[in-house]
Amino acid sequence: MLSHTRLTLSLLTTLLLTAMPGSQALAATPLTPSGKPATAKAGSKTTDEDVIAARNSIRQEGLEATVRELAKPKYNGRLPGTEGDTLSRDWLVKQFEAIGLTPAGSKGYLQPFTTRITDPDESSNLQLGQKANTSNIIGILPGNDPELAKEVIIISGHRDHLGFNNDLRKQYPGANDDLTGVAATLELARAFAKLEGQNKRTLMFVAYGAEEQKYMGSIYHSQNPVAAAPNAQIVLMISIDMIGLGYDKWQSFSQKQMDAYSKRWFREVYNDSDEDKDAYSHEYPKTPGPTFDYDAGPFARIGINTRVIGLADVPNYHSVNDTPDNVHFKPMVNVTRTLFDYLWQVDQDDQPHTR
Repeated sequence: MLSHTRLTLSLLTTLLLTAMPGSQALAATPLTPSGKPATAKAGSKTTDEDVIAARNSIRQEGLEATVRELAKPKYNGRLPGTEGDTLSRDWLVKQFEAIGLTPAGSKGYLQPFTTRITDPDESSNLQLGQKANTSNIIGILPGNDPELAKEVIIISGHRDHLGFNNDLRKQYPGANDDLTGVAATLELARAFAKLEGQNKRTLMFVAYGAEEQKYMGSIYHSQNPVAAAPNAQIVLMISIDMIGLGYDKWQSFSQKQMDAYSKRWFREVYNDSDEDKDAYSHEYPKTPGPTFDYDAGPFARIGINTRVIGLADVPNYHSVNDTPDNVHFKPMVNVTRTLFDYLWQVDQDDQPHTR
């Protein structure tokens, strides 16, 4: 960030075997707006069990592995335009390829752009004021519905951070801010990919560059929409930014508690308000800019529905102590699984919402 259905005995056994050890939250079938179990269209090979298995594939191991990888010293805080920024870009492109996302940038998965380094605004930042070439990383899972596939849902985190503090001789790891968001974005992409094309709408997964700078990658994206997703076809933009602290209660949430959030978020997508919020998320208000606190901001400015999942008022914000060891990974699992449930409801909704 810048400054449920009744289960058969056999299915219950499957859930018990696949649920995260120590978690009280068994994965129930995601719900449609009517409160009925979400199922694929007639003739589809996808079953409720498939949806549950995809959801349950979101696990701590995957989330933690991404955060720990990109927080390593070799990435040096991932300041735009630096070698660490390039290394993180290349690593993430390989993940997009392995998941099987379709490239949707202007150059393969990449949407290159130029920003200027404005943060951190301190004497130790040797790149302060310099131009920096960086990129957004964009991949999609095309929708399968003849009409609804033209609608696009963006799921995103930002991959950059603040680089290296020359006074302290330490990097800004940016583990919570925002490798947790990037990790959740990757896990959601992997989960939806397991459903083998049963998403009705086009799901666009983005790792934004330069979110910490005044000219953000999301600003560039909103001003230069890619061919796969004109702005008029984007029905929802999700910014996952800092979900590694402040969510401890989620570790013991029941499925009923998580469903309450996913259903509430669904009800609020198209209610013509940009003031919806709860203790863990909010819709980004329509503001003129020129810069924004989250990647959702540039899209809210042009009238696109948004949701920010994340908390900024937490320890180690923009600190060299924002390390993987200070991230609470266990609650992240339930947060990310709830996001899956929410996104499944939005995706499977039969009502068109193109502006």
